[in-house]
Amino acid sequence: MLGIVTWMHNPLFAQETVTLDLSAPTEPAELVLDPEKGYWTEAFGNAPLVFEPFTFSHSGGTYDTNGYWSGFIVGSNGDTDDYGSSNSPLDEWTGNQWGNMAGGGIRTGSDGSVLKDENGKILTGKGIPYLLANGDPVITFDRAYEADGVYLNNHPWPYYGNLYGDDFTRALDQEGDYFKVTITGLNADSEETGTVEHLFAEYRDGTLRQSTAWEWVDLSPLGKINGLKFTLTSTDMGDWGMNTAAYFCLDKLQVRTVNTDGIITPLSVTTRIYPNPVVDQLTVAGSAIRQVTVIDIGGRPVYQLQANGQSQLTIPASQWRKGTYIVRITDATGVVAHKIVKK
Repeated sequence: MLGIVTWMHNPLFAQETVTLDLSAPTEPAELVLDPEKGYWTEAFGNAPLVFEPFTFSHSGGTYDTNGYWSGFIVGSNGDTDDYGSSNSPLDEWTGNQWGNMAGGGIRTGSDGSVLKDENGKILTGKGIPYLLANGDPVITFDRAYEADGVYLNNHPWPYYGNLYGDDFTRALDQEGDYFKVTITGLNADSEETGTVEHLFAEYRDGTLRQSTAWEWVDLSPLGKINGLKFTLTSTDMGDWGMNTAAYFCLDKLQVRTVNTDGIITPLSVTTRIYPNPVVDQLTVAGSAIRQVTVIDIGGRPVYQLQANGQSQLTIPASQWRKGTYIVRITDATGVVAHKIVKK
């Protein structure tokens, strides 16, 4: 990654995390996916794409007999095949542009937490929805939020083009080659609040590095924002701009609300977290618990649960890496934070 500032969530202010949920669309009210190839059937139209509080840019149409789209659409097939190498004609990409290199959408537990293997890699599954992005898309919010982070993933079209080249693009095989996205924060007046860069591909020391996993990108340096703009760039440029296929995949965008009047108080006697240190399971007991968020020492969320006023919750912790975490609890008395250690 480039230009990422190490940052930790400040536990002194009352905040709630809002996470993109692709299972609950606002517009359209029902999201219909093609049963064979797993892409949004409105991809080539101009239907709005809204998952409150996020609105995703989207437009489409037809050119000759081919459909085209830009902005964001939803896919679910997790296809990782190469449709543009020397073994297959390039035009097959237009009919097979719905996959991602992680092999599917992000798997979550029944409580909404992101599932990972013992090495910390995000677990995926075919049939789980994710967002496909094309061009320079934009996300707008219903109001201002504090930027938190987002999961990004390589799309197969640029991935294989970077690796082998095709009829339109060369392989990224020269020292310093890259394919990256610049994420720009936008305030209410569409003014820039800052930028964060994420590398999808980089040729360094004689090796092309491309991840196939979902990767968390920290957006906190962008501060308070009303939207995000994504700009793709590559060292493979031509007369008409970037040759590299302008695609990437996105999911689990997170932003945080801030209640500046709600200063977090020390852990009250009515709220308990145990055991500490924790090995397998963490118990949170309190008064009408509404939300529990666990973040690691680098500020990345590892667990979040929207509760319904329960007095006690059990949180699975066996897949967390060893280290220090902050548990942030919203309950009937306000917001509290507590430090725990995972052994």
